[in-house]
Amino acid sequence: MPKQHVLFVRYGLTKYPLVEDVGPYDSPLHPIDGYEHGIAIARRIACMESPPDIVYSSALHRAVSTSQLIVHALGKTKNSIRIEDGLVEWLTPSLTVEPDGTRLKPRTVQHLIDMTFTEIDADYKSVNPIATDPNNVPEGAPYFFETEEYLMIRAKVTMERILKDADGKNICIVSHTPCAQAMALYLEDAATLEESKLGPWPLGGITVFSKDTNCDNGKWELEMYADTSHMPGEYKNGLKEWSLPCLSK
Repeated sequence: MPKQHVLFVRYGLTKYPLVEDVGPYDSPLHPIDGYEHGIAIARRIACMESPPDIVYSSALHRAVSTSQLIVHALGKTKNSIRIEDGLVEWLTPSLTVEPDGTRLKPRTVQHLIDMTFTEIDADYKSVNPIATDPNNVPEGAPYFFETEEYLMIRAKVTMERILKDADGKNICIVSHTPCAQAMALYLEDAATLEESKLGPWPLGGITVFSKDTNCDNGKWELEMYADTSHMPGEYKNGLKEWSLPCLSK
């Protein structure tokens, strides 16, 4: 029976520790461990029975680097990463504002391409652009700053539009735990948070949902949540977990 698959990926170790209320919030991957983690993630995804056809990524450095490793493992190069604003880090002060008051400003697509991320599709237009005018925020658009409740709305809008853009293809989403959890909650469609199977998400964790493509109204099924069995060394056990407050069980 044909199925569409959605994969959510959290990156590996970053070069600088990402500390809430301290930053830095756009750290690259650790030059040794972070890339080793990314390669392990990429190999696991490339060996899946239904590997992704399209990779959507947050514009932050750690996510794009991980996406780059994934598309290379899949044998893809040019125009294979779609930078999506709707996947940017949760735009809340503790995760986006440094102690000196500097606010996170994601790089542009052209800047990322100039940094050697040439796998990025320069023609892709974000389906949920970041709102720049606080007095004119389209429903579900990322904007500073977002409550947890609003992040859920942003995740729903982003997920719906990405699925429409993907047009039934298998997709991989490389984002940040708050956004990935919120999108996974939307696909899970649990009656209550207490009934949700979701929880903390460790570094390198991979989550997989699938849906029968022959049934328009079929539900998404959670096949795997935050799995780290592919990760090297102690990270195989699931380290450095993070979770939205509503899923901190």
